[in-house]
Amino acid sequence: NPLRQSPMMMYWNRRLLMVTTAVVAGTTSAFAPITITNVRNTTPVNITPLHAGIRERFFGSMKRKKKRDRLVPAPKEITQQQVVDLFHDWNDALGTGQSKLVAKTYANDAILIPTSLNEPRVGSASIQEYFENVVKRKPSVTIVDGTITTGHDWAMNVGIYEWSFGDDGSKKQARFTFVYVYNEDIKKWMIKHHHSSALPKG
Repeated sequence: NPLRQSPMMMYWNRRLLMVTTAVVAGTTSAFAPITITNVRNTTPVNITPLHAGIRERFFGSMKRKKKRDRLVPAPKEITQQQVVDLFHDWNDALGTGQSKLVAKTYANDAILIPTSLNEPRVGSASIQEYFENVVKRKPSVTIVDGTITTGHDWAMNVGIYEWSFGDDGSKKQARFTFVYVYNEDIKKWMIKHHHSSALPKG
């Protein structure tokens, strides 16, 4: 018979009935009540061990959730001016003539697609190696036209920039894309992706 209950089920049904009856009757004597005092109105409040356990599990889970929320970093916002400043930081690093300082503006797993190479440079070590020859030409870069887009923990600067080389006075324009991400570990915005390509002829 599917409606037939086991002795254990019948036991817990009776206990549940006792608790329900006690609540309706306004007493909690069914489970050895613990009396506490309401601080606001000094009215005695009876809380059973069962109630205390439920309360502990509920509020304990809420506290754990709040703790987890604190561990998750809040999204970082960035202004368009700050994105412009990031470009200037990169350009200033070029001006030092030290490829190591240029590489420090990139994330450790950044991807650089240079104008003059078919193979992308992946990682700060590979990017530093690429710029070793570039900085020898004493470059300076200015943005001719750019569009900035920002979001939570990321930003993108896309447009056309002009390279000026101090070693021979030559200039060259190219299309560029900088994608920046926020590094929570070092509390700093870094270049995640840098793509540079020659302008089409014509």
